[in-house]
Amino acid sequence: MLSLSQEMDLNHSSHKAEFAHHLMSTICGEHRLDTTCKDTLNFHYEGMRLPYRKMALGKISYGANVAINTSQLRAYSISLPFEGKQTLNVRGETYFSNRDSGLIVSNAELQDLMIDKNCKKFQVVIPEQSLNSVLSELVKQPIDKPVLFNPDMHLGNNPYIAAWWKNIETFLQLKSQYAGYGLQLWSEDYENFLIKSLLLSQENNYSERLRQQSYLQEPDYIRRVRHYLVEHAHEAISTDELHHLAGVSKSKLYEEFQHYYSMSPLVYLRKYRLQQVRKILTASAHKKVSISKLAYDWGFNHLGRFSQEYRDEFGESPSETRSKL
Repeated sequence: MLSLSQEMDLNHSSHKAEFAHHLMSTICGEHRLDTTCKDTLNFHYEGMRLPYRKMALGKISYGANVAINTSQLRAYSISLPFEGKQTLNVRGETYFSNRDSGLIVSNAELQDLMIDKNCKKFQVVIPEQSLNSVLSELVKQPIDKPVLFNPDMHLGNNPYIAAWWKNIETFLQLKSQYAGYGLQLWSEDYENFLIKSLLLSQENNYSERLRQQSYLQEPDYIRRVRHYLVEHAHEAISTDELHHLAGVSKSKLYEEFQHYYSMSPLVYLRKYRLQQVRKILTASAHKKVSISKLAYDWGFNHLGRFSQEYRDEFGESPSETRSKL
């Protein structure tokens, strides 16, 4: 099974269908590429892999009629032609795509994408784990089912989606400047913004839950406890401290925190600490940091348990995360 490419600068051209298939498999996941022009493509891909959520933003063209079949991408491939057209068959429906209407190829679905030879398009690839992680933060509970989007992204009917694509286009126009402009410092915020705005703007099977969540307002004592957990995450924190801070019974604190965040305060603390460890491991400035020291600094006193909890949270070990730099 191919792993997603960790290469940051993605600029490739080829006449070979085999090369195009292999490259795009490392960018957006496993798929089948069919074309009669196996040695006469005019394939071009120009883009960038962002470092925090491992999203890929780019422009792609094949220069020939191609058909792409997917079933388990492990990512979401989102595209908008700026020339030509493409067609997606999924769930018994056909969706047509041109400069006025983009497409989302969701993970975990059987679908066929036909791309015309004159099609040149913007493409955004979001790894499944990255999208699930951001969605979990928004709905404040684990994601138990794959996210399935409405495949049709009609810009004329949805000004938020039109603005989303305009943002992508502007980024790609300036990507050479962004690459050397503190990429590690702003990547997390930008990637989270793109994923959140997509989830909130494009209808999907979690949209109703997201709408409900937007109307929830956590009580002040829950907010105090959550802020305390974040501000003192480097320190040892006990349930007695949180009980005293909240000013309510332990059972009420647990029940209410569980209601708003679908986890206990201490589980929330553990997940926050793991996220901070991962953030440091994905920053090039911390290439040589000791993983064990990092774990201890963030309150993990049992290294074996830390490694297992990290793998459960992110699907890889801490050393695997660092090796991708």
